[in-house]
Amino acid sequence: MNQPWKVIIVLLGIFVAGGVTGGFFTARVCQTKMLNRPVPEEWAPRTLKRLVERLSLTPAQQEEIRPIVRRHMEDLNRLRNRSMAETQTVVEGMQREISGRLTAEQREQYEQLNRELREAREAREKAEREKRLNLDRSLGEKPKEKPAEKPSGK
Repeated sequence: MNQPWKVIIVLLGIFVAGGVTGGFFTARVCQTKMLNRPVPEEWAPRTLKRLVERLSLTPAQQEEIRPIVRRHMEDLNRLRNRSMAETQTVVEGMQREISGRLTAEQREQYEQLNRELREAREAREKAEREKRLNLDRSLGEKPKEKPAEKPSGK
């Protein structure tokens, strides 16, 4: 073959197409996993179910272990909530510092970016609340009191 560069270009094109396709597929899978992750109310039942299935727990063992799992999952949820609040405080501080070093035009763009990110986060939180509500309904429980809304960070 007199023109090996054509083969190289074709192989490079195949490689790039594979990389792009793989990137889109990976992004889609990650997005689906994030949207379908269990809400805290599902942690204890899922953990107990996994223990029952994997360890063949007797009914008596299940009754002994259930409150242990529930108590520790509640602790994890409190820790998660505290961490999320602290994270939000740190992010807001970072945003204020960055905003103070931008031009008026950049600050406007930065505020728009932060609005978009906040709206996406609020949409995820809304989907998570709806998932909790549906879980409560499927378990025959009354919906829990709606927690106080967090002030939106600017």
